[in-house]
Amino acid sequence: MTTRRFSFLAAALCAISANFADFNVFNASDAAVFADEPVAISATTNADRLQNPRKKLIQLGWDIPTTDYMRRHWEQMDATEPFDGLIYDLAATTADGRRVSSQRLFDGKPWNRADFDAALADLQACQFKRLRHNFIRINFHPGGFDWADDAGWAAASKNAAICAEIARETNGGLSLDFESYGAQIFKFDAKSGRTFAETKALARKRGKQFGGAIVKEYPNVVLLCLWMNSINFYAADSATASPEAALSGAGYGLLPAFIDGLLDAAAPETTFVDGCENGYYMNGVQEYQRAALDMISATGPGARLVSPENRVKYRTQVQAGFGFYLDMYSNPPTSNYYRGPEPGETRFERLAANLRAAWEAADEYVWVYGEQKRWRPVDSEASQSWAPKTEPTSWENALPGLTALLNELSDPTGSLREASARFAADPNAKNLIANGDFSQVNANGTVADWDTWRLEETGGEFRALDGAAGAFGVTDGCYLQATPVEPGERLFIAAKVSTKGGVAATLRARWQTADKKWTAVAQDVVLSPAPDAQPDADGRVDVFGRVTVPESAALLSLLLLSHGSDEKGVATFDDVRVYVDPLAPTKTRADAAQTAPEAQETAE
Repeated sequence: MTTRRFSFLAAALCAISANFADFNVFNASDAAVFADEPVAISATTNADRLQNPRKKLIQLGWDIPTTDYMRRHWEQMDATEPFDGLIYDLAATTADGRRVSSQRLFDGKPWNRADFDAALADLQACQFKRLRHNFIRINFHPGGFDWADDAGWAAASKNAAICAEIARETNGGLSLDFESYGAQIFKFDAKSGRTFAETKALARKRGKQFGGAIVKEYPNVVLLCLWMNSINFYAADSATASPEAALSGAGYGLLPAFIDGLLDAAAPETTFVDGCENGYYMNGVQEYQRAALDMISATGPGARLVSPENRVKYRTQVQAGFGFYLDMYSNPPTSNYYRGPEPGETRFERLAANLRAAWEAADEYVWVYGEQKRWRPVDSEASQSWAPKTEPTSWENALPGLTALLNELSDPTGSLREASARFAADPNAKNLIANGDFSQVNANGTVADWDTWRLEETGGEFRALDGAAGAFGVTDGCYLQATPVEPGERLFIAAKVSTKGGVAATLRARWQTADKKWTAVAQDVVLSPAPDAQPDADGRVDVFGRVTVPESAALLSLLLLSHGSDEKGVATFDDVRVYVDPLAPTKTRADAAQTAPEAQETAE
């Protein structure tokens, strides 16, 4: 069973098509991919992921919840947080009163599975409908024991197996954080008395032991690693040079060997995600697409760091993912972790562009990380393991529009429906389309304010029909209307369509210059009904989407297309609407001048 890269074709097309430079396009047919998904991760194989690709946003932050917090607040979390899942702390209190946690799994002491019964009950009480893809965070911390310490690694492997069992029982996954918060276990110690090659062999052995314990409990587990070989790309940038020299002195030089061991132990249905924490610092489509190719290419640095016997597993079972650091877009300019706007844009627009770039480049997972703000309130110091004592502002307050942006990615259908209802209810919303309700009809029965076109050798007729625009027997033709727009504007487009016979009804957004010459053809967008769209009482289904006006365009030319093979078919169009749909307020708190001294925020 294989899981091919959903982003591979997109990465190739990005180099030749300007269409992929604009990731603001969402339509109902795209959103249909997100509709019918197995509830349980444990029921999803690698083949399922290929057949039903569904990308996911996963939340992680200093407000990481414990299971008892989730049990108390799951309904509010599910209703308000714009994610597909989250990373949480699995913790328990032992019989002797000791607190153990998946974030300190490498304390050298074996756990008792029964101590986690309360945590399992907490999780089973959460009836998430949206936040269904949740991961236990496993930190390789404090990690003070040696690679040769059999007892230490036996304890860590047993603890990992308990985490795997809990994840399996709750249809979740495991998130592995290899970062050295304590001892630098992945840095080769020249004073150990072993050579680098000998230590690599031990690290691989421990990876197989640790991974084997997990896979025995949960063969088709998803291991969302905050990074894998992406942390060591520099060591394998050259296809001709051996990475050993660079790795022997690197902070994570032994990690490739440990990953080799994880791959040794992997079942065919096990899925790994290289979460590429370096995504925090990337800027622009090209950097994210380049990193995705480096992670998954058969000849890229990610694969070159894997032993030859594991490269098939690597290619078929490791996905490209990305970390995205929100604080980069809210920190002051004096911070070491600051991303400012490009010329002519707001800082929030830079955030949105980079988040979309990460989303498009990832195979399945983007994890969104934040430190200084939060998504949920604190109800006790123990309920969120890293919660600061003071209550910081929410992420939405710091970056207005962030929730809506994340919803566009994680719930595109819901986001479009929300926008449609919002504009319909706003008496001040200006529809850029004239006679979009087709109430104005010419004396000859044709629709006012709309032009028509059909292929010369085909037949058919365009005329009004019961307050709608009808195309009768039109097998290749359209209604069309041009309306002025501004470059860079984001537009929301909606319509209702119905068909009878062997014809289809779709919309197409095209672009023209001020003198009505076609432009930016690669950025045309076709909008169509979702395959599972349900008709209303009049037999009409919704078509909607978002597009961004290309820099060279002055006019949106909206085409209402009827196409097919049935010369007796009928397509109708109604309630056509186009609104300017700003990404966010033009100025946010993050864009304001920030000159007051503040602490330097630090990324993990």
